[in-house]
Amino acid sequence: MDIFVPHQKDKNIYLDEIISFSNHNFIFGSYKEYKDSYKVVNIQFPEAIFNWKSPNKEQLRDFELQLLYWGKKSKIIYTINDFIKHYDYKNEFSALFSLVHKYVDGVIHLGQYSLDNYAKCFPLSCLQTIIYHPLYISLSKDYKTKNIQDIVPIELSNKFIVSVVGMVRSKEEFNFILKIFKKIPINNKFLVVPRMFQFINIPDFIPYRLRKFYKKIIETKYCFFLSKNQYFFGSSFLEYNYLVDLVKRSSLMIIPRVKNLNSGNFFLGLTFNKVMIIPQIGNLTEFANYFNMPLLDEQNKNYDKIIKQVLELKLNNPLKGDEYNAKKSIFHPSKIANEYDVFFRLVTI
Repeated sequence: MDIFVPHQKDKNIYLDEIISFSNHNFIFGSYKEYKDSYKVVNIQFPEAIFNWKSPNKEQLRDFELQLLYWGKKSKIIYTINDFIKHYDYKNEFSALFSLVHKYVDGVIHLGQYSLDNYAKCFPLSCLQTIIYHPLYISLSKDYKTKNIQDIVPIELSNKFIVSVVGMVRSKEEFNFILKIFKKIPINNKFLVVPRMFQFINIPDFIPYRLRKFYKKIIETKYCFFLSKNQYFFGSSFLEYNYLVDLVKRSSLMIIPRVKNLNSGNFFLGLTFNKVMIIPQIGNLTEFANYFNMPLLDEQNKNYDKIIKQVLELKLNNPLKGDEYNAKKSIFHPSKIANEYDVFFRLVTI
């Protein structure tokens, strides 16, 4: 069966993990490259349909016509990585998401929270199921890495490395990270964030020649309470070869998605059996509880309790053994791919 994904492949390779075990053929392309022979249209990231740029009214009208046409020939299945686009301050993507929600025949939720809270937002005729995010198995085993030390100028071999592997998307996420890091009572702690300051918006009135200088001032302000030998902040996408080496070296990973429904970074950390601190939100709460990971409740500000739990986990090293591996196995991409295949067949009956 041909499965059409109406956008280009994302840099996040999570879907590749599923494809490698699926019995179906996934085809990526512009939404205008659809063919009548496709049995399923699987929308993963609505924003990617227009190359992560907000669509205008004419584009939305054209896309709605495409959805109506797809519905005559194929089944439209939406995987809810996010129900809405977060940090869409100008509300530029809400109409796009609403169109997707309106015309789908099937919905894949990535956790129970999503199903419980958003099932009512889709047509009554829509089939809905829960299929989890897969582990990043292709990055484990014999995956060839590059030394993260080639990028980080400070010697890491004797450091308690705290990493945030995804892009930091807001000041709220930055504060979440910093509050945790400052609470860790370890002298040799070191914070590595490959994509830290993407959330800084430079005002339009700042001349182009001064923008780099302006951004540097803002970054310095944010880092005021950190010693220069305590952190490395990058500004670009980190190749998986380096990223995997960073994760392997990390003593602790922070998942700062304080507004998100899901986070693939959790499953990256889980792939390599890493202790993580996770915000109490969305589907992340379900998975943190399942593995007894530290779950930070920002309303109750339970930072001290969480840091104590992290140190106990590091000391007792419970992330191994038959019971732990059995829990992890339900996220193996072979199992996830099979569940996708079964759901695709069910929706197309």
